[in-house]
Amino acid sequence: MLKHYSPRRIRLIRFLNITMKYFFYCIAIATFCCKVSVSAEHKLTVAVFLEPPYLTLLDDQLVGEHVDIVNLLANTIKFQPAFIECPPVRCLAMIKQGKADMMIGLSKSLAREKDMIFLKPAYHIQKQPLHFYTSKDKDIRINSYNDLENLVIGTLRGAMYFSYFDNDNTLQKIEVTSRKQLVSMLLKGRIDTFLEREETVVPLLTASQYQHKINVEKYQYNKPINSYIVISKQSKVKNYAEQLSQALAEAMADGTMSEIRKKNAVNHVPRP
Repeated sequence: MLKHYSPRRIRLIRFLNITMKYFFYCIAIATFCCKVSVSAEHKLTVAVFLEPPYLTLLDDQLVGEHVDIVNLLANTIKFQPAFIECPPVRCLAMIKQGKADMMIGLSKSLAREKDMIFLKPAYHIQKQPLHFYTSKDKDIRINSYNDLENLVIGTLRGAMYFSYFDNDNTLQKIEVTSRKQLVSMLLKGRIDTFLEREETVVPLLTASQYQHKINVEKYQYNKPINSYIVISKQSKVKNYAEQLSQALAEAMADGTMSEIRKKNAVNHVPRP
């Protein structure tokens, strides 16, 4: 149809067409960038470490009550959670540096409160005792705290167990980055014992290993410990701390938290 127009008008029409296409292209790019910016602005970066049964991998996906709790809280402030899997000590460093916004499953200490905001209330009271585990291949018995003397004790780097043990520099402790390493080193005879709760040890062993390779020693630490959700003081999310604490308190009061635990106990908790 352009053949009916003068050459000058044809050039003008073509120029306008190119200009309009360029204009709409710029609009599309700007809209996309705006969406990415908004998405990044409302991303909740959560540092997590594998801690069966609370957090585990299933078909390459993170599942467990910690995931459900984070999703619940993120939804209350209209943020999109992004989980970063890391060893506990690395997760703690990310929170301190503001490279992660949130972490779940920490006990409270004065040192940690310098860098972290602890949401209230504690989302879980850990009543399961800390047991000391030994290999049946070694003739070791731990009936009291004093029996830990001269033993090589495996610990999880960055973890807090109980104050007296944590601050006892007379004991020979070896730090590792995962509970799986603790189990492996015990079975290979590289450590004499490690301490953990049964619910986090059972998923790391076969039923046969748990029954025939491992001793659960008599001495245990059985005082309840509060577990908290924390926010980095270097994070923009700290401005939502009060709102998140309120949402957490409501979820605990109205039974939502109990339902999350029941669902995950059915779906993701291994049996010994």
